[in-house]
Amino acid sequence: MDDLILRFGMLEPLKRQELLDFLDFLLSKQKKERKHIFKNYKEKLLQVSTWSKEDIENMETEANKLNQWKAPEW
Repeated sequence: MDDLILRFGMLEPLKRQELLDFLDFLLSKQKKERKHIFKNYKEKLLQVSTWSKEDIENMETEANKLNQWKAPEW
């Protein structure tokens, strides 16, 4: 990091501004990518199904039946 600061200090003022503008460009691009990732995540969340209490009760009943099942011994 010190090397980067040293090199930045060696640049002419116009070149420093050019470098800062390029950094701003990269940062703005990064923000757009994050928004896109968040949008995809949000769309996936909206596709998650919802279960009613009845659905959950049916699954619990079937899970209890499965827990009572005994595998035959060989």
